[in-house]
Amino acid sequence: MENNFMLTDELLWDYADGFLSDEAKAQVENWLKTHPDSQQRLDQILAEKRAFSGLTLEKPDTDFAKKVMAAWASEHASAKRSSRAGNKDWIFWGASGILLALMFVPFLLAPDAPPAEPVRIPEKFIPQVSVPAFDWAGLLNNSSLQFLLMATLALLSLKLLDKYLQVKQLQAAGH
Repeated sequence: MENNFMLTDELLWDYADGFLSDEAKAQVENWLKTHPDSQQRLDQILAEKRAFSGLTLEKPDTDFAKKVMAAWASEHASAKRSSRAGNKDWIFWGASGILLALMFVPFLLAPDAPPAEPVRIPEKFIPQVSVPAFDWAGLLNNSSLQFLLMATLALLSLKLLDKYLQVKQLQAAGH
């Protein structure tokens, strides 16, 4: 049976830290006996571990995280300001204005409009089986339902505008 064992730096670090199983540890030790360059690398790793263990640990300042986040926020805000080619709010406001105008045009024109004729479905599209009849044309031509639909669209548009303004306010505050 062929042995395809190859020693890597990761295995050497795990060996130095004592994380290897007994079988893997035996394989590493057998490899080290026949490969002096790997033994030299293990000695370097052990020297690094000793150097790291001799370092004194410093406790960070209690406001360290706040200072880092404040510095990041100010860098992020200044980078964002400098990267903008121009203020793009006019696109949002223009689209909102067009949407609102299109929503209220039917209300302005409705009193002058002639009464709509009921929608007729051609006979060929009506099934000849006994199906409960429902007056869809009456429902769709209902002015109360149309008003409710327009009011819902207006409220959704205002909600979208509110969310947009909240985001802009948070961006201006530096969050």
